Amino acid sequence: MPPPTPDTPLQFLKGVGEGRAALLAENGLATVRDLLGFFPFRYEDRRHPTPIAELGHYLDQPVLLRGRVVSAAAKVSPVKRMKIFEALFDDGTGTVMLVWFNQGFLADQIKRNDRLAIYGAPRLSSQKGRLQIESPDWEKIDEESEHEGSIVPIYSKIGNIPPKAMRRIMVQALEALPSLSDPMPADVREHLGLAGLAESIAAIHRPAELTPEFLRYRSPAHLRVVMQEFFTFQLTLRVRRATEDVKKKSRAITIDDALRAEVKRILPFKLTGAQKRVLREIADDLRASRPMYRLLQGDVGSGKTIVALIAAMIMIRNGHQVALLAPTEILVEQHFQRIGQLLDGAVVVARASGSMTAGERRTLIAGLREGYIQLVVGTHAILEEKIAFKSLGLAIVDEQHRFGVEQRQRLFAKGDTPDILVMTATPIPRSLALAMYGDLELSVIDELPPGRQQIRTAVRSPAEAERVYRFIDDELSSGAQAYIVYPIIEESEKLNLKPLTLGFESTVKRFPGRRIAMLHGRMTPGDKEATMARFKNGEIDILVATTVIEVGIDVPNASIMLIIDAERFGLSQLHQLRGRVGRGERKSYCILMHGTKVAPDSADRLRTFEKTRDGFEVAEKDLELRGPGEFLGTRQSGVPRFRFGNIVRDHDLMEKARDAAIELVEREGAQRGDELARRLLGTAVEATRD
Repeated sequence: MPPPTPDTPLQFLKGVGEGRAALLAENGLATVRDLLGFFPFRYEDRRHPTPIAELGHYLDQPVLLRGRVVSAAAKVSPVKRMKIFEALFDDGTGTVMLVWFNQGFLADQIKRNDRLAIYGAPRLSSQKGRLQIESPDWEKIDEESEHEGSIVPIYSKIGNIPPKAMRRIMVQALEALPSLSDPMPADVREHLGLAGLAESIAAIHRPAELTPEFLRYRSPAHLRVVMQEFFTFQLTLRVRRATEDVKKKSRAITIDDALRAEVKRILPFKLTGAQKRVLREIADDLRASRPMYRLLQGDVGSGKTIVALIAAMIMIRNGHQVALLAPTEILVEQHFQRIGQLLDGAVVVARASGSMTAGERRTLIAGLREGYIQLVVGTHAILEEKIAFKSLGLAIVDEQHRFGVEQRQRLFAKGDTPDILVMTATPIPRSLALAMYGDLELSVIDELPPGRQQIRTAVRSPAEAERVYRFIDDELSSGAQAYIVYPIIEESEKLNLKPLTLGFESTVKRFPGRRIAMLHGRMTPGDKEATMARFKNGEIDILVATTVIEVGIDVPNASIMLIIDAERFGLSQLHQLRGRVGRGERKSYCILMHGTKVAPDSADRLRTFEKTRDGFEVAEKDLELRGPGEFLGTRQSGVPRFRFGNIVRDHDLMEKARDAAIELVEREGAQRGDELARRLLGTAVEATRD
């Protein structure tokens, strides 16, 4: 048979066949090109065998042995009735027992006097106190032993394909490398200082040495595939941005003294230096001829909403409409009430949500179409096809990570090149911000308004629960209000409310005479709003809730946040919950109560949070510990998924890729960038995005 090409279907490789080909295809591996991008997740150095006589020095460490099988037999464990295959192994310096569980078939494969290479970790048997190696990797030392005395790649297991079979299939795939074309133009490769694609792929599958830089994914081969993935992703974003920048805004925005005076009248406090700086950046974008695409980041309580409202006033007073998209009805209601208080009837404001009545929906549709409604605050309901604007000039997206790129585009399509301002109270490290929002300009409010309370944070164990409850009781007696949050992370139709219900019942028993209510995602929007209104008005002392209160809830008199089983939350989520208190004049507290059994790393994480106040510092640590998917929630559609690059590990490469993509599009135009992006996306090395 001729050697395979990158486009050869995998079923035509020796040892694959239709069954294994179907298994591989289910995992996104259909052709040799796909398989070449399926990299090992670790390696085993089998070049330096350890004498059996020295195994006592290597307990629980993987070692390589070479020797001969003295005896081999299958038996059944008398206790658990488990099939066990044992082989006594001799290398001339001593013997060791090799043990495999539930692999009786090995009796047909490993025989007395077979010469083997064994790779596994020796440990002391709990029953017999002897040295043994359990379930080691093994190969016969003969003409077929292609990995004897080499660095062996270990691939993620796919179905029932044995590791050795996967390696043999990969050896065939690597024969296609000479015919693999490099999609990265030589000039771009040279500019980025990258190695060739074929040689890089070969080096990752078959490294000559396991150097420290190779094991840290910093070898020239790793830099090539990671940079290609990041560059492709950033180039796609910049091409889209450049294509949209071609669309010029037909509106002219002016900011005069009358508008400045009106803005000053509605401000509840003086703007901080950071707010003024960000506002200047937004105002410049609004007046520019190309549409604004800006991400506004700010820690909890930094005053993003005020900045967004001023931007909305600029647009409205220039004769255009504004839409504010928020992820939950509670947050919509919060924004609606806050904006209503600040504007005091100066602007016509409406709400849009899935719970609107037919009459409310008709009024909203007519008001937006005719331009009577100047500002609409709503959930996904704003994105409905029937919702049309007379002149949408500015779209504001709150808590952007709750929405995908497609939803942002649908909002953009509702106006004539509207300006887009996206906001998040989740402090996002720069590396992740570049990955999620590479097509947006970044503004950061890194200064809290004066008067914001420092929140005292404390970690407590279940043994200290009574002391915590006494403290809360004392605070309530002085007029404070409290949140008690239970770790029901996902608000969904399958939500199990039992932990919350039990928590509510125990809270009622523990605080007799106190006014206590429950809040969770399965309540109707009307019930949620009514409960929050009662809490805000001081009619409820303790609100027992899920993380539905995580975003945007503003109750100045609530000064205690007790989080139950705090180790089950991510650091950024804890920071968001902590931000629900400290909003008024009262001294505020965030108490993290962990469970009875808490892992050492979880306890360390809580201690780190206890000492850290800065949201961006918390976010960096959280991203480092949990990775980008868990950082924002695994179900969030805004998080890009990369096959090779790691946003945390390779943050410097993401910045370099973004700069290179911007430079290429500016130098050679969006069309050349688009052609190159399409070419890169057609290769095995590519980024994927939900």
